[in-house]
Amino acid sequence: MPQKHREGRREMSKGSAEGSAEPKSTKKTENEKAMLAPAPSLPKEEPRKQLEAAREMALDELETLKRDLEQERAKSKEHLDRLKYLQADFENSLKRIRRDAEEAVRFGSEQLILKLIDVAENLERAVEAGEKIGEKSELATGVKMICRQLDQILEQEGLERIPAEGEQFSPAMHEALAQIESNDETEGTVLKEIRRGYVLKGKVLRPSKVEVAKRPAKNQLEQSGCVG
Repeated sequence: MPQKHREGRREMSKGSAEGSAEPKSTKKTENEKAMLAPAPSLPKEEPRKQLEAAREMALDELETLKRDLEQERAKSKEHLDRLKYLQADFENSLKRIRRDAEEAVRFGSEQLILKLIDVAENLERAVEAGEKIGEKSELATGVKMICRQLDQILEQEGLERIPAEGEQFSPAMHEALAQIESNDETEGTVLKEIRRGYVLKGKVLRPSKVEVAKRPAKNQLEQSGCVG
């Protein structure tokens, strides 16, 4: 092949290579520009609106939680008040039951002691009657011993006799069966005990039946100035 012809073909092939390489370089540059170009940004107002909406939702949820908390507190207070009321009512009922039980026991013991008092007094009268007639048998001695033992038992239970003769009349302790005029005793003095009275643990179990002194009618008239 002639030298000239070979050189011509080389130039054509070189030119064709250069022509084909130029479009590739141009396409690559455009892609790089597209990748480096900044992404389209949202309007400035949009994030602010989202934040405001999130804030409003948080505030609404907080208010709801506050209302729920207040309701639960109110329920807890109501339940606590109810529990305190039930506890107080239970304690009062328990106290009332105990008091009723104690009253029942005390009333029962009082009734029993009153009956024992009657027995003791009957035994005492029997002993006194035997002494008057000079009875000194073993039976009389045994009755007297039983009478003393019964008195001791009653004293251990808290029974005490109410002082009567020579004492000033007391409506709480004495029951006046009669008033007797007396110049020797001051008015209101107990002259005679008809039936013994008793106190059980500080409570009057049975008042004494007594006769009480009073001023003679003449002295009353003189003191009133009706007698000249």
